[in-house]
Amino acid sequence: MIRPARDWGAENWADVLPSILGFKRPPIDLYAVARHRRIRRLSFRFIIPRGMMVPVEGGFDVYLRDQAEKDADISRAETMNDLSFRQRFSLAHEIAHTRFYRFSDSVPSPDAVTPTWRNLEDNCDRMAGCILIPTYLLKQKIRDYGKHIDGEFVRSVASDFRTSVTVALERLRVVEAASSFDRCILLAQRVQGDAEIRSLFFGLGLSPVLPRPEKYTRISDWLPNFPRRALSQRADSGSFAARTGRTITFTTTDLGNSGRFLLELQAA
Repeated sequence: MIRPARDWGAENWADVLPSILGFKRPPIDLYAVARHRRIRRLSFRFIIPRGMMVPVEGGFDVYLRDQAEKDADISRAETMNDLSFRQRFSLAHEIAHTRFYRFSDSVPSPDAVTPTWRNLEDNCDRMAGCILIPTYLLKQKIRDYGKHIDGEFVRSVASDFRTSVTVALERLRVVEAASSFDRCILLAQRVQGDAEIRSLFFGLGLSPVLPRPEKYTRISDWLPNFPRRALSQRADSGSFAARTGRTITFTTTDLGNSGRFLLELQAA
């Protein structure tokens, strides 16, 4: 499906926002970005949504979900312990929403080209990823890594940029969409003796060997020859034969007790 140019323009805006503010290395200071986008107040409340934004005189108030009610001092730099990874994504998402407001009024008002609600939320999710992991800093990290993208690199991106493995993989998928690496890295969730693909990076070098995976597909449906035992163990490695007859090596890396794991595949 072809996405409107407006959507790409919004993502490009979010992607260059950190460079406009002069960030040279990760993580992005979201308090500085929030101030730039006229967010006046950041509060933590025990609310149902993960985040919400309210236009007010001169800018916006933002609320993030938290069990403890408190206000953050966004006049200073964001520190490592201020926000969880989930809260950082929520704040970046609310910052993205400011792109669709006019600042000409005393209280910001929605502009005339605001997408429909569902498209707006999807757009702001993608824009949040761009703010948290801008292309120029991700490409710099890829150059500095000096090796092909692998599971260790994905975890390093998530740690350095203070975001989730999901966001790291989604940004790699976009920024390195034309990569010729013969490697695939999946974030999967164990489900009833199988696993469901939640996010992915797929190097084009694997295209002649493996079908391209799709999000929310079961691994057993995508790769019928994949060893099912590896889907239920916390860490495993081995190999199997693809339908083309090519040998594929794999490694699984568990991500805590949530049932999520990284699956890395490479043509032998």
